[in-house]
Amino acid sequence: MSRGFLKKSIIFIAAFSVLCAAAVVFLFYSIPLPIDAVTNRPSSPALYDSKGRLFHMRLSTDSEWRAPVPLSDMGTWLPLVAVAVEDKRFYSHSGVDPLALLRAVWQNVTRLRVVSGASTITSQTIRMGVSERGTVKKERGLSLKLREFVQAIKLERVMSKDEILETWLNSAPFGGNIRGVQAASLIYFGKPARLLSPGEACLLVGMLKGPSLYRPDRHPAAARRRRDFIIDFLEKRGVFSGEEARKALSEPLPSQWKRPASRAWHFAEQVLARGDTESAEPYHTTLDLEAQTKLEAVLHRSAAAFPDSVTAAAGVVDNETGGIIAWVGNARFGSGLDGAWVDCALSARSPGSALKPFAYISAFDQGLLTPGSLLADTPLAFSGRAPRNFDLTYRGAVSARVALSDSLNAPAVRVLRMAGADNVLRLMRAFGLSGLTENASHYGDSLILGGCEVTVLQMLEAYSSLANKGLHRTLSFFENSPRPAGERLASEAAVWMAADILDNKSRLSAFARESERNYVWRAALKTGTSYGLRDAWAAAWTPRFTVVVWVGAPSGESWPGLVGAGAAAPVALSVLRVLSAGESAGRNQSAAAWYDRPEELVMREVCALSGRPPTPACLSRRLDWSIEGVTRTTPCDIHVLRNGQSALLWPGDFVAGSAAAGGFRRSDLTIVSPVATATYYMAPLAREQKIPLRSEGARNVSGRVWWYADGRFIGSSESSDTFFYAFPDGHHELSVSDGIDTAKTNFNVVSPGKRKSGAEPSPPLIP
Repeated sequence: MSRGFLKKSIIFIAAFSVLCAAAVVFLFYSIPLPIDAVTNRPSSPALYDSKGRLFHMRLSTDSEWRAPVPLSDMGTWLPLVAVAVEDKRFYSHSGVDPLALLRAVWQNVTRLRVVSGASTITSQTIRMGVSERGTVKKERGLSLKLREFVQAIKLERVMSKDEILETWLNSAPFGGNIRGVQAASLIYFGKPARLLSPGEACLLVGMLKGPSLYRPDRHPAAARRRRDFIIDFLEKRGVFSGEEARKALSEPLPSQWKRPASRAWHFAEQVLARGDTESAEPYHTTLDLEAQTKLEAVLHRSAAAFPDSVTAAAGVVDNETGGIIAWVGNARFGSGLDGAWVDCALSARSPGSALKPFAYISAFDQGLLTPGSLLADTPLAFSGRAPRNFDLTYRGAVSARVALSDSLNAPAVRVLRMAGADNVLRLMRAFGLSGLTENASHYGDSLILGGCEVTVLQMLEAYSSLANKGLHRTLSFFENSPRPAGERLASEAAVWMAADILDNKSRLSAFARESERNYVWRAALKTGTSYGLRDAWAAAWTPRFTVVVWVGAPSGESWPGLVGAGAAAPVALSVLRVLSAGESAGRNQSAAAWYDRPEELVMREVCALSGRPPTPACLSRRLDWSIEGVTRTTPCDIHVLRNGQSALLWPGDFVAGSAAAGGFRRSDLTIVSPVATATYYMAPLAREQKIPLRSEGARNVSGRVWWYADGRFIGSSESSDTFFYAFPDGHHELSVSDGIDTAKTNFNVVSPGKRKSGAEPSPPLIP
């Protein structure tokens, strides 16, 4: 070989190398890398509950099932098998595998046909993200292959190996409209990718060679052969042990698709309406699947007793977090009945009496009322009519405690006027009743009787704020939402008094289902019934949970059974019971599990009848709650001294119209001590303490009255005298008769710290 030829050869090789290098540099910088096309593929909206469990998934905007997850959530076997089978030198090459490329060229040239390719996981990621998603379908060819190799090299410079592997596994096709290993695992095996066994991982990886050809539901024989080949291959390479390979080979193949999760449809609708639909990130919600399952079961069981046209909607809030943990927009959803698809929890409906506590709380906070304050349940002017109670009667003089507990209408209107309709309306809106958009004059007195509209969601926000001791915060559907401390809208003392009134054991027992009345309930409950029997409501809460239930027809039709106490209250109490059963089981819950008494709440001595500070004319006195420095100290004006004797002077509201008002019944005989529904706390070290019994208004000539405790005669006294009697701990019913009229009341006696001998353990309490 002459020196000239050698010199020319060297020059040619050098020039060719320079040209090749220049071409590579030119291609590298001229071929763009559309990174967004690689990483931003439409995903299926995937909703996870507060414990990380997938409960709802829908098709992506590309009509595909795709639920991307981090590589760390794909388990051990799937990434390992995928790399070993598809690109064993993935972690060592730079996007293009030179050895695989030379092997492919040699095999294809020597056999004069395409035998194998040199695709890497990186280049496949480019193909799925860029080439296959172009607006114009491109023919597979050398130019496209070259472009993909260049883009693969560039991709390796901007993404780590694990990020590329994660992107590829989340975008790979698995037959039909399934994309990504998570969606494939859920649809074929009914479980997330992290729980796949070695055999299941091999089956999915085997499908990558031909997603349609190796579908186990359509071509089980081909899928099994491909899977078994991979298992054998990995055993020979030492990836699987002999025992692991044998177990993998014996695993059955899935025979059909499993429907992706679609639980809590109406809750999912709310999340998707509030979320970022452009984001590929999954939705981590506040839902708790156990609570959701329990709520659905109670509502479905309850709806079975209603006509087909009547349904129920309800929500549950975790008071500690402010998150909605369960939501049923329609108990008939999926039944095919008319209106079954409607989310009734978002429908604005009349709340009936369900908003009354907010008027009382406003009055408590303004110092106008205490639970023992006397109110008139008598007719009053109201849009040309006199509002009556549900039983169409009036009760005359009642305490605020009885008026709220029994949901009496005329006293509620008086409390609204007393507190100021504007003040009460502002308080309701601040608590979350945002549907009350009109001014106070528009609603008038009917604001407190259901002459407005609210939704279950708004009621949940308002009542969960009461359960949070007057601190308001917007409810959340998302687990990662900020958790504000809350804005105080009412004093803790005022809210505590309202909850204490509505935590009425006898009412809870009466409203609960017969099979649940043996439970020792500790919950506050308020019901509501709209005019015309179209809506039944119940709001119930404990320190931990708030439940709001609505029962009615989506069309707004009436039904005689749509009464809050009968239709909605049993449902709400059942929900609270099943939610709290796990927490209270196996432990004796004490009263400390309820709300602690606020420091500003103190006991003061008041007239046993009027509930105001006593005067010398008040013969019977008792203790009542008051807010220190807030509750007014206006003395009793019902008792006056006449000729040195105490006389009863009823204000006009208590007697006006009594003769003409249909249904108004009031006995002249009244028990002024003990006060109705009051709890008397006895000193634990005293041997025997007697409670004063006193009546007023006796009409018989002899002037004597006869006393009965729990249906048993205990003695008589002059009507002007105070009769003392020692009552044991517990709930008592007391009646007095003057031979003409009879008056009744009930009260409780508690001796703090007193041990009960031979007492049986109490059933579980609801916290």
